[in-house]
Amino acid sequence: DAANFCRERLCPMCQWRKSLKVFWQVSRVMDKVQEDNQRLRPIFLTLTLRNCSGADLAETVSAVFKGWNLLWKQRKMERIGAGWFRALEITYNRKEDTFHPHIHAIILVDQSYFKGKDYMQTVEWVQLWRTVLRLDYDPICDVRRVYNKAGKRKAVAEVAKYTLKDTEFATNDKDLTDKLVKILSTALRGRRLFAFGGIMKDAAKALGVEELAEGDLVHIDEEEPTVRGDVAIALEVYRWNFGVANYIRDDNFSFSKRDMLTKPD
Repeated sequence: DAANFCRERLCPMCQWRKSLKVFWQVSRVMDKVQEDNQRLRPIFLTLTLRNCSGADLAETVSAVFKGWNLLWKQRKMERIGAGWFRALEITYNRKEDTFHPHIHAIILVDQSYFKGKDYMQTVEWVQLWRTVLRLDYDPICDVRRVYNKAGKRKAVAEVAKYTLKDTEFATNDKDLTDKLVKILSTALRGRRLFAFGGIMKDAAKALGVEELAEGDLVHIDEEEPTVRGDVAIALEVYRWNFGVANYIRDDNFSFSKRDMLTKPD
């Protein structure tokens, strides 16, 4: 089997393959960390802010990344977070002609966090995110603990189906497609869409996956055949789609209500 991938950031085929590779690389890093420290547990976090215009997208993305860095300088976050993975996602609301940049993150915490004094309700995450972004409104945030009941499992077909569903880049409107390419290319130039921090960064370095989604995009299914059950659940239930794979989806941002797989506040 052979294929040539252009590796352009906005290419839907390359984005699909890169998404698959990132899912598996994150799973490997989480496995490595938890093998070394079995007390650590993942929480899945989504941090948002209001939609912005195309003209303001680059500035808004900069504010999101700055806010994320400031978040990790807060004393409470330094106490509770042993490591993290974060990814930028951008969706596009065709009806309103606006963009929605937001962060999906995995944070590793000690198992004592869930019953300790530092445990944060959703409203506390909202206030902290509002503070670091200097917003004059309460942004939507969602934090979940997803249980890994199924353990590791084959997820090539499931994740591939999931990612392909939202990777339609070319619209029937050529002018709109050209417009989206121009805006997104400008806003994302030189950006790191994915990053590790803390103990997850150390594990990624040890595994040689510091540069996410790099390397072979052809034989991913053979090299990385499984993905953790909790990561797969985050993809399937909460519609996580790292990067810009679903930025032309014509709907409003929302969270799934299938809470039976998660621990509520």
